[in-house]
Amino acid sequence: MTIEMIGQQLADLHRDLVRSHPPEVMTPPEAAEYIGVTTETLFRWRKDGCGPKFSQPNPRIVRYLRDDLVTFLKEYRA
Repeated sequence: MTIEMIGQQLADLHRDLVRSHPPEVMTPPEAAEYIGVTTETLFRWRKDGCGPKFSQPNPRIVRYLRDDLVTFLKEYRA
């Protein structure tokens, strides 16, 4: 087993862990992975004033609450 294979296995395990036990407060990459979109999509939604609610304590930090992401997904369920 190569180091690359081990690294990929660790990345896969981390992804599965985050999806099964997501944190209460998430960064944009964590939130994007949780709801299945790209970070670019979240950025565009923030700029366009749509998408899930988010908090921005300062211009460089954006955070999402898990409950807001779940609410967003329920509202736009097909």
